[in-house]
Formats: sequence, structure tokens, C-alpha cells
Amino acid sequence: FDHVIMSLSLQAMHNTQGILAEMLRVAREAVVSFPNFGYWRHRQSILNGRMPVSESLPHQWFNTPNVRFFTIADFEALCELNGIVIHERLAFDEGKVVLEEPNFLASVAVYRLGRSG
Repeated sequence: FDHVIMSLSLQAMHNTQGILAEMLRVAREAVVSFPNFGYWRHRQSILNGRMPVSESLPHQWFNTPNVRFFTIADFEALCELNGIVIHERLAFDEGKVVLEEPNFLASVAVYRLGRSG
């Protein structure tokens, strides 16, 4: 395959590293999108004592499929740790591209990934 796509699902997977490795084993590139738990509105909800519910996180804590809660910065650190090359990153808030401080200002991120070497 040329590309494997996982859209808004990585946070619901138990074996995140294994899934990313398998995606890049069967395809030249992987496209991954996920909600950014570092988004300022999500942080504000937690500071107010509640788990975030938003357009990018539409479930309550008790019925969410999410088992991983990570930020853009966390994901990029995971890629570096596993030798995954980030070819492109797009970050969005309410459908608009976020260029500055995406870990804080973007609710969703999309990555195009590849293997090192």
C-alpha cells in the first residue's frame, strides 16, 4: 500500500506503538488524525474540575471510547522515540488551520508519517 489512514481513532487503541509500527510496515506512509488533549479549552475544563466534552471530544468520560489521552507534543515525542519521521503536520481548530502554538490552540491534529531511513 502507498498509504494507510487512521482518522480520529488512535486515542481509542490500546497498543499505540504497535499500531503505528504496523501501519508503516504495510504502507510507505501513514496518515493519522487525533483530538489534541492539550487544547486550551480541554485544559480549561480539567482546571474547572470536569473532563472535556467538545466537538473533537464528543463523549462524556463514562461512555468515551478513548483510552489514551495525549497531546500534539506527546505524539511527536512518541514518533521521535520510535524513529517515525513526521513528513507533515496540520493542526486545526473549528476547521481553521492553526500555525502558532498548535499544542495549545489546536483541537485536532493530522500527521503524514513515514519510516526513518
